[in-house]
Amino acid sequence: MSETEDLVQQAVARYLEYAELGGPAPEFADLPDEVRHKVEQIVAMLDRTEGVALRSAHPTEITAGTATRSASHHLEAASGLDRAVLTQLAEWLPPGTPVDIDGAPSGFALPDLPVAASWTVGTTGGRVRVWRIDAPAAADLEQDTSHLVSLDRVFRAFSETAAICLVCADLNCLLLEPQDCAPVIEVPAGGVTARRYRRPIQPVGEAVAAYITELIPAWEALPRFETGTAQALDVTALAAQAAAGAVGIQKALGARARYPKKEVLSALGEKEAQALAEMAIALYEGRQTAGEVALRLRKLAGAS
Repeated sequence: MSETEDLVQQAVARYLEYAELGGPAPEFADLPDEVRHKVEQIVAMLDRTEGVALRSAHPTEITAGTATRSASHHLEAASGLDRAVLTQLAEWLPPGTPVDIDGAPSGFALPDLPVAASWTVGTTGGRVRVWRIDAPAAADLEQDTSHLVSLDRVFRAFSETAAICLVCADLNCLLLEPQDCAPVIEVPAGGVTARRYRRPIQPVGEAVAAYITELIPAWEALPRFETGTAQALDVTALAAQAAAGAVGIQKALGARARYPKKEVLSALGEKEAQALAEMAIALYEGRQTAGEVALRLRKLAGAS
C-alpha cells in the first residue's frame, strides 16, 4: 500500500468514527492536496450512500451522542414558527417517536421551494421529512405543482423517505408520497396521471401522526395458550399402528393388482409390519439415518 492510500484510509476511518459515534469533526486541512481531494470525494459519497445520509443532523445544532431525540427535546433550541411546528409534533406523535434535524435540504438543490427548517420523523423504512416552507399558507402552495419535479428527485436520492411534509406559516401542511411527485399509470383506466396533491391540507401534527399510524402494520392479537400438562406419546404403539396401516394399504392394492405384483403385495403381513415399525423407532431415536432406513427397505422389498 502506498503512503497516499494509507493516509486516505486513516482519514476516512477518522470520519467514520465521527459519523457513527459523534464528537468533534475531523480536520483534513493538514493533508496533502492529492490526499485531501480523495478524502473529500469519499466523504461526499459516504454521506449519500444508497440515499441514506450517515449524519442527518448538523453537528453545530445537536450535541454529540444525542442525534435522535423526540420533538419535545428540540423545543428549547427552537424559536418562532419552528417552535410552533415542534409543539404540534410533540402533542400529536406517540411518545418516544424519533424527531431529528434533517440536513437533506442543505445539500440538495430545490428550485422555487425555500426550505426554512427541516426535521425527520420516524426511522429508516418509515421516515417522514417535515420541511417548513417559507410560504404563508398551504392553500397557496397547493396551487403550484411545478416543484413536485424537484421533490421527485428527493425521493429518488433518499430512498428511506416514506413521505415529505411541506409545512407553511399557517402550520397547515401538504403531505406527499413518491407516487404524488411522479407521473403514474392508474388502474383500472390505465391512463397516465400527472403529478398532483392527493392528500388534503391538514395541520402538521395531525397529518404526520396519522401517516405514521398508517405505516405501522396492524397485528392480530395472539391466541391464548392453554397451559396444561403435556401428554406422553407412546412411540412404539404409534409406530406399530402406522406400519400396520401402511401394510394394510399395500395388501388392499394387491387385491386389485396383476401377477406377479398381486402375489407379492398379498403376501405382506405381520412380519413386514413389525420390521417397518422397528425401522421407524430406530429413525426416531437416532439409531439409524434416513439413508440406512431406505437401504433396509430396498433389502426388504428384494427379499419379498
